[in-house]
Amino acid sequence: MIAAPHVPVLREETLGLLAAGPGRRIIDGTFGFGGHASGLLEAGADVLGVDLDAVAQAACRELAGRQPCLRCHHGSFRDLPAALAGAGWDAADGLLLDLGVSSRQLDDPAKGFSYRADGPLDLRFDQTRGDTAADLLASLDEAAIADLVWKWGEERGSRRIARELVRRRIEAPIATTTQVREAVQASLPRGVKPEPVLSRVFQALRIAVNDELGSLADVLASLERVLRPGGRLVVISYHSLEDRLVKRFIDRERRDCVCQPDTPICVCGHHAWLRPLTRGAVVASAAEQNVNARSRSAKLRAAEII
Repeated sequence: MIAAPHVPVLREETLGLLAAGPGRRIIDGTFGFGGHASGLLEAGADVLGVDLDAVAQAACRELAGRQPCLRCHHGSFRDLPAALAGAGWDAADGLLLDLGVSSRQLDDPAKGFSYRADGPLDLRFDQTRGDTAADLLASLDEAAIADLVWKWGEERGSRRIARELVRRRIEAPIATTTQVREAVQASLPRGVKPEPVLSRVFQALRIAVNDELGSLADVLASLERVLRPGGRLVVISYHSLEDRLVKRFIDRERRDCVCQPDTPICVCGHHAWLRPLTRGAVVASAAEQNVNARSRSAKLRAAEII
């Protein structure tokens, strides 16, 4: 039995910015368990649910059995042109990306996303393809592990952590979330709280395993092929790396010229094709943050094809 859709972050803001309604074709590029998609369907939109996670796709297919306006695609949102072709759509009127990992994925020890429960060190969204986090830690040298933890987790103690992980893997392969948690805790100076550091380390491993920033950059680059004029993009991010990438992309594509400031005459030939729909990032209200902890770090940005 597939569980009921979870409470989606920034639901009303998302539905409004996507202008969900009858006749609108909207891609939910991170279907998850259908929280946002259910709202889009209730508003009368046709929805294409895309997700790498097999359990999320099972939830999509179950909901599609009751909702004829929902189509499902098992794959990455970086391959949206293929997803559109499979659905028989030439283009869409909206694209939603609710990034990161869902609370239900965190709660499943078999996924390995959380340091709080013992489980295999997997961290793949799609567990049928690609290397696991355990494979990654087994193959990289100490410097590369430190770089990974710093680049994708922005963790200042990355070198200490990498040193301890390499020391321990000499004794036994690092294959579980508990082994990583113990290594990180052992690397910390006295008085440092382990939870924030563990969150950053597991974030770094997850981003690296799933190439999350590369996937996000690819889908943004394909936007003009995916959305028709007037189509809208809504992205909800949960850490600065994602948000910064989206912010810079929208800021660049809203400009007619992207030459260096000291260039006297425009030579880039760039033309604006995006119009921001939000001033800065939209954050959840205090009321939503009180009832939905995941919303506390959420930042929403939106733009429209012009």
